[in-house]
Amino acid sequence: MADHRDTAVWRVAGPRGLWALKVGTGESVATVAREATVLQRAHSQVPALSYGGRAKAGRAEDAAWLITPWLEGPSTWSRFEVVRERRDADRAAALAAAVDMCAAVGALHAAGWVHGDLQPHHTVHTTGAVRLIGCTWTSSPTLAPPHTYLGGLVHLMSPELMGRAESSVRPVVTDPPAEVYALAAGLWWAATGTWPLDYAQLGVDPGKFTAKVLRQVLAQRWPPLGHIPQWPQLEEVLRHVLTRRPQDRPTALHLAEWLRSVPL
Repeated sequence: MADHRDTAVWRVAGPRGLWALKVGTGESVATVAREATVLQRAHSQVPALSYGGRAKAGRAEDAAWLITPWLEGPSTWSRFEVVRERRDADRAAALAAAVDMCAAVGALHAAGWVHGDLQPHHTVHTTGAVRLIGCTWTSSPTLAPPHTYLGGLVHLMSPELMGRAESSVRPVVTDPPAEVYALAAGLWWAATGTWPLDYAQLGVDPGKFTAKVLRQVLAQRWPPLGHIPQWPQLEEVLRHVLTRRPQDRPTALHLAEWLRSVPL
């Protein structure tokens, strides 16, 4: 069982295979219920969310539950362990995972959806397919993000999305360019185990700040990027994405093609 705040997840065996049972209580009731809504609406449009077609959900007065097929396979974060450990000879699987993650996000965007919380931990590489999880904040033109959405993990947020989160306009709305930034930032994190932004250049320990305070710090001064010393060719691609204006960033599908050409 995995337990996070007011949400618990169990791996359950049944007559029709393995399932993930997620139960939310307290503040997590609304988030679990919304994830169920996303899966019910998006599964027929988004290949990476197709597992939602078999999802079942329900809600009680003080809890919400969601049952989905258990997704067997490593996350993108797990696939990049060889890179973080500097095992250069084993990079091929990590690079393939990065390409597949970008392609899955590109298909999501092509269908008119945005994930809202892209992280290397939220991509599962099952046999022959990529699946996106953690889709509580996923939205589309017909399913607006909730007013509680503030842009996802702050360390992976684009400058423009951070500005929206700090404005008074609600809900905060993300878009494909901001997600491509999060995609590149997440791959940087997976490759290094450290955040892309070099907080040390500001004399800042990000672990000592709340997300809101850290956004306010970054609004005053944006730090430079760090480095991926064990794989400079990957750094070059990701740095290009992370330093471009929103309108100049590649799409997720273009990033997938670019990553295919990165030398091992």
